[in-house]
Amino acid sequence: MNPPTHSTFALDLDLLYELLEVERDLPPRYLLRRARQEGAVVSTLVLSLAEREGLALGEGARGELARMTRRSDLYRELDAVVRAVPGARTVKGPSLARYYPAGLLRAIGDLDVVVPDEATLWRVLGEVLDRREAGEALMTELREDGRRDLLVSVWWLGEDPMLDLDRGVEVTTFAYGGLAERAVPLRPEPPVEQVYADVLAIAEERFQRDFTLKDVLDLVCVLTSPGAPDPAALARVAADYALAPELRELCGKATAHPALAAAVPAELPDGLREPARLEEARRTARGPLAQQPRHYGFQLTEPLRRGAGDAARDHDFGGVLLRRTPVADFLLVDGELVDPADHEAALAALSALAPWPERPAPAVAPVPAPSPRAPRHPAHDPTKDPAEDLARDVSHGAARGSTAESPLPAGNGS
Repeated sequence: MNPPTHSTFALDLDLLYELLEVERDLPPRYLLRRARQEGAVVSTLVLSLAEREGLALGEGARGELARMTRRSDLYRELDAVVRAVPGARTVKGPSLARYYPAGLLRAIGDLDVVVPDEATLWRVLGEVLDRREAGEALMTELREDGRRDLLVSVWWLGEDPMLDLDRGVEVTTFAYGGLAERAVPLRPEPPVEQVYADVLAIAEERFQRDFTLKDVLDLVCVLTSPGAPDPAALARVAADYALAPELRELCGKATAHPALAAAVPAELPDGLREPARLEEARRTARGPLAQQPRHYGFQLTEPLRRGAGDAARDHDFGGVLLRRTPVADFLLVDGELVDPADHEAALAALSALAPWPERPAPAVAPVPAPSPRAPRHPAHDPTKDPAEDLARDVSHGAARGSTAESPLPAGNGS
């Protein structure tokens, strides 16, 4: 039997009124409106707590909560499938959700998977596509200190395409991407213990955006769980992964709320103080790291395929770079703009190549899902933070109808 992980922290509507600075005498709908500004984790918590505390929910609120529950169930199923692949790890998402108090729903944007090599990456995506049809893929290739790494994600529409944005699985051959401008390098492998990997993944988000209440609540629920990490050990791991300043900042945001301060053991920020100072000094002395070249994949084929093989194949047609993979074919570009002539040349070159061999059909047909690449107006995604929505909208600009822009790497939305 798995040991219990649910936090015993007293998370309720009164606390969210306080944390979100909403007047307590205002009806819960005002709390929900404010929570939506913080993203899905917080707004879903409001709905989940309202249901637990016996508040009247209308058809729309019940429907949203039910969709978010089914979405989380789907990701838990895919999480189990992915973790059965040797070498594959998941971080955040379902792993963080298990720390929240029993009976409360933590929304999940996508599933983040870390793998040791490219062959495992394609196997993981193959397992996903055996179960869910998808029409969109994003690919980024990174090179650093002689390493070649990939980030590949696949996406399909949410249950209600008018209200929910896409669901997806993002697979990387590295654990933490770092930030060259802050002299933080890519770190290939996550810590062995899952709780450390999850907490560091929260801290790593600081390189993409400011911390939000979602991050604070994630940390609080982990630290007040029976599975909470040892504070001194967590501080050492954060230092080893060059994340002591970010984790200390997140602890500071939590302890700034009187109602949350006791949830953070004093040993953790105390243990981070000196490592954070040393890391900031190292970054200042080192200066920005040299920008390494990146390639981005402009998707050429749809829907995604269930291709055989465990490696990509590159083709150079007079400077037009074509990458064929087990899930899709891509035009490789190195910036935001795609030359329409290169796009046409890539399509012509692709048409002259033999079809990619398919894997045997799965025993059970994958669940069909319309492609998210079909043109449509932006919609509110109740599983994402607003900043993450914006990052992904920008990164998907080309994939949704324009051949003038290339997809840039998306921020994680777990």
